Amino acid sequence: MISLMAILAGAVSIGLAISIGANNSAAEMGPAYGSGARSRREAVGLIAVFCVLGAVLGGHRVMATVGEKLVDGDVLTGNMHGVLVVAAAALSLVALANVLRVPIATSHAVVGSVIGLGLFYRSVNGPLVAVVVAWWIVTPLASLFVSYLVGRYIYRYLLHSFGRLRSEQAAQRVLVGLVTISSCWMAFSAGSNSLAKAMGPAVGAGVFHATGAAILGGVAMALGALLLGGRMIHIVGKEITSICPLCAVLVQAISASIVFAASRFGMPVSLAEIVTCSVIGFSCAANGLRGTASNSHVRRMLLLWPAAPGAAGLMAFGLLAVM
Repeated sequence: MISLMAILAGAVSIGLAISIGANNSAAEMGPAYGSGARSRREAVGLIAVFCVLGAVLGGHRVMATVGEKLVDGDVLTGNMHGVLVVAAAALSLVALANVLRVPIATSHAVVGSVIGLGLFYRSVNGPLVAVVVAWWIVTPLASLFVSYLVGRYIYRYLLHSFGRLRSEQAAQRVLVGLVTISSCWMAFSAGSNSLAKAMGPAVGAGVFHATGAAILGGVAMALGALLLGGRMIHIVGKEITSICPLCAVLVQAISASIVFAASRFGMPVSLAEIVTCSVIGFSCAANGLRGTASNSHVRRMLLLWPAAPGAAGLMAFGLLAVM
C-alpha cells in the first residue's frame, strides 16, 4: 500500500517539474518568440511535445545521477521524508524565481537540495559534486564564448548568404523553418536534462519507476510551460537584446548542443544559464560588454544564479533538521 508520505513526495516532485517547465520555457523558446518566428502560444505548444519526447528518450542518465549518485549509499532509497524535503526546497526556490521573472538555474536548486540532504546524512559524493560544479561553470561560459565568437565573426557572413536568396520572402520562410527546428531541438534537450532534475530524487526513493517518471514529469513540464511560461519567454526573448531569426537559430543550436552533450554524460546542467549566456554573448558582440552589463535583467540574473545552490541546500538541511 502506498504511504501518505510517498503520495506527498510524488505530488511535490510533479509540482517541481511544473515549475521547472515554466522557468525553462524562457530558455527553450525565448529566442524563437523574440525573433517573431513563433507566437507565444505556438512556442509553448512545441515545448509541450518535445519536452516529453526528450524526457522519455534521453532523460535516464541525468535522472540516475541526481537520484542515485550524488549521495552515497541508500540515503534516498525508501526515504520519502528526504524526497519530500528535496522537492519542497527546490520547488520553493524555483517558484520564487518564477514570481520574480528570473530564469534561474533550476539544476542549482535541485542539486543544491540533494546535497543538503546528503550533508544532513553525511553521505555526499564529493568527487561527483565537484564534477557537476565544474560543468556548471564551464557550460555557460562555453555558451557565452562560442556565441560571442559566432556573433562577432560569423553572423554577418551567414546573414549575407541568406540575403542572396532569390527573394526576401524565401529567406524569411527558410529562417522561420530553421528557428522552429532549432527550438524543437532545444525543447528536446531540455526534456533530457531538466526533467531528470525534477524527478530523479523521487525515482531514487522508489516513488516512481524511471520510465513512468519520464512520461509523467515530461507532461508536467509541458503543463508548466503552457500555464506559466509566457512571462519568462518574454524576458529572454524581448528584454535582454533584440533577436533576429538567424540569431535565434544560432542561440538554440549552440545551447541545445551543449545541454544534450551534458545529458549524454549524465550531468545536470543549467538550461537557463546556458541559453541566457548565449543571448548575452550575442548581445556583447552587438552592443559591447558595457552595454550588456548595464541591462537590469542581466544584473539580477547574475546576482541570483550563484545564490541558488547554497539557498536550496540550506533550506533542505534546515527542513530535515526540523522534521
